[in-house]
Amino acid sequence: MRKFSLLFLLFIGVPLFAHAQDAQKPLTWQDCVRLAAVKNPQLLSALLAQEASQAQYYGSYNAILPQLSLTNSYTKNSANQSIVLADGTSATVTTVSQNWQAQGTASLDLIDFGQWATIRGVAATYRQSLANAQLASSNVLLTLYKAFSTLLYAQDAIDVAAAIRDLLNTNAQMIQLRYDSGAESKGNNMQTQAQFLQSDLGVVQARRDLRVAQQQMAQAIGEDQFSVVIVTGTWTAETVAAEPPDFDLIINKVPAVVVQQAVVDQTKAALSQARSTLLPTLSLNYSRGYTGPTEFPNSPYWTFTGLLSYPLFSGGPTATYYASAAAKRNYEKALQDLRTIREQTRLTLENAWDSLAQSQDQVMIQKAFLDAAIQRKQESDITYQSGLLTYEDWQLVTTDYVNFQKSYLSAEENLLAAEGQWRFATGEQLGE
Repeated sequence: MRKFSLLFLLFIGVPLFAHAQDAQKPLTWQDCVRLAAVKNPQLLSALLAQEASQAQYYGSYNAILPQLSLTNSYTKNSANQSIVLADGTSATVTTVSQNWQAQGTASLDLIDFGQWATIRGVAATYRQSLANAQLASSNVLLTLYKAFSTLLYAQDAIDVAAAIRDLLNTNAQMIQLRYDSGAESKGNNMQTQAQFLQSDLGVVQARRDLRVAQQQMAQAIGEDQFSVVIVTGTWTAETVAAEPPDFDLIINKVPAVVVQQAVVDQTKAALSQARSTLLPTLSLNYSRGYTGPTEFPNSPYWTFTGLLSYPLFSGGPTATYYASAAAKRNYEKALQDLRTIREQTRLTLENAWDSLAQSQDQVMIQKAFLDAAIQRKQESDITYQSGLLTYEDWQLVTTDYVNFQKSYLSAEENLLAAEGQWRFATGEQLGE
């Protein structure tokens, strides 16, 4: 492990800039992770969808569990009947009857391949929701990673910009004195004044960039309104190995691949469900109750039914054939999509690992250039003031010094961004 501290973060706990004195307490990386885990809307939405899918999955088992129902009915009938009287005439007689019935019915589907296929499909949907939640967690982690590193370096960039401004202000004052004494030209004096103005406005721009970075961080942790967020801490970057890791061990754990694997399982279950219409079903029913003319009937009865059903042409003579053909093609398509996503994931891992390695190399290179620029700046100041170095050469050394200060800061930021992209590519979750 290689540990490096941010430039100019030597006074942690002291306000980094004037307008942030009233801001909230600085947040560490762990603080940001905890806030994002409970407030980020993208992650919360995925978790709620997962819980809904879980409830649907558990509920799908009711289709193969015993069913029990209780009924209590009352029936009253009236009927008119013609009768012949003793004198040979006819008359109409109305008879009224009533019946009370209380019944309990239990049923169970012993064999129903269609229901079992439906459960497998819902289970695959649940696994897909789990993978989507993991994917959302990885996305939030990447967003938080970028926002934290951007804000951390935006804070640091103000100090770098202020240090450059102070340096160029000192240079401008020195050249002004030399110009006033006739030892320097007017054009050189105007150039150093312009450089100071540029550096002074650079501080203003750095503060504007800080506000943008704070908004990004507020959004990443789930704040609905803009807030002045300050982060603090040091960062540990893993040293990239000389050879890439075994991507085959990583690919199967990447959420995007897991999501597509769940889609494959769904289409496979849909294929089984389409073919299930050619298979028989077996169900059992048992009813027991009482019937009679009073509200509390006392005449018991029971029925037991075993039903074996075989749908020969359910939905039409060719319905099963075409439904199975469509489901099979969807299954084959899902398999090809899985191949595509696995290949894309491998390429993403290769690019992320390559970018991380290159970013780490650039930090080493820019640090070496910065150390050389610091040494050259110290030497050039002495030789220029002693008259052994021209203004143009001295300016080149100063410009290099300023540029390498910025380049080194940018290289470290790029390294953290590349590390975040690598962690996202490997499917790392928020909080791992």
